[in-house]
Amino acid sequence: MSRREVVKLIEDTNEIPFGVSWVKTMIEKGLAGGPVQITLGRISKSRDQEARYHAMINDIHRQCFRGYSLDGVKAVLVNQFSLEMAEMGEPLGNPGEKVWDWKICEPVYVRPSTKKFRKAEAMAFIEFLFAAGAEFDVQWSEKALAIYDEMREARAA
Repeated sequence: MSRREVVKLIEDTNEIPFGVSWVKTMIEKGLAGGPVQITLGRISKSRDQEARYHAMINDIHRQCFRGYSLDGVKAVLVNQFSLEMAEMGEPLGNPGEKVWDWKICEPVYVRPSTKKFRKAEAMAFIEFLFAAGAEFDVQWSEKALAIYDEMREARAA
């Protein structure tokens, strides 16, 4: 079955009447082809944010933890970020979980997925990575430095 996704961004309460009207129109059009599913959610992170934090994780890995795999370093950083967010009273929307391994009879931790980060979570993760990198005296790559400049400019605006 083919899936077509239509996205409408609502940024202000004044846009609600138009949004409701738009949804009604889209449902009516969609029903011609069969049942329609409606999903409401927050803006997810951008591909740009994803590229940025992966560059930063790579800098941390390359300079500080070469003895570990890149995936292992990413897992630890994401776990530390998740714990920090929970301690601040702002747990991730899709936190990690402990699942029971019935074969070895031990719990296994499945870290939160960065693919499921919301936009604000991805931005907070980037800030977390800058702080973590500062602890280890990471010399940021040009790509990571460009990220920092963009963040400062966004805050100033």
